[in-house]
Amino acid sequence: MRLLLIAVVMATLSQDVDREVQRAAMEGWGAARALAPKGGALELLGPVNLRLRALDGLPGNAARYADAAIRAAVSAAQEEREEMAVFLAHARDLSDTMALAGAPAQWPLPVDEMEGELRLEVDQYAEARDAYQRATKLKPTANAWIGLARASDRLGDLVGACAAYTQASSTAGLPAAVGIEISLYALKCKF
Repeated sequence: MRLLLIAVVMATLSQDVDREVQRAAMEGWGAARALAPKGGALELLGPVNLRLRALDGLPGNAARYADAAIRAAVSAAQEEREEMAVFLAHARDLSDTMALAGAPAQWPLPVDEMEGELRLEVDQYAEARDAYQRATKLKPTANAWIGLARASDRLGDLVGACAAYTQASSTAGLPAAVGIEISLYALKCKF
């Protein structure tokens, strides 16, 4: 009976840590992504640093993954491509380790979606396309298909962009605002 009680308490603590990692990861990612249009100015990093400190206090690879993801996003906002690549590689290693343990990284985003988004932001379109292609093969989300369409478009690949937008339009979880983007791009696809 005592062992059962200990197991229940441990499971509850683990769930609490998972929820806290998710919360800090999503808030930190949002704060880091908000920096991008502003150039990632150091004086604007306060909200990001708060989330990074919260993640520092949490155990496990999920917190380390979220930390690397947020730092990669800040590097992208500051146009620090090499630094971003280092954080992305670290995040990928952590994600691979987590996947081997049965729980792949997902907060703030799965690694390929995250890499695609950040590479697209810093105008590395071929790398963004490659990351989004991996994402659509592993877990084909609306975000992954839209990212693949945008990267393909930036590379001048009309056929690839049209195919990805078509896939995105039939994927669950498509944000309403993206529907307009798809409709407008569909006009290019008909010619």
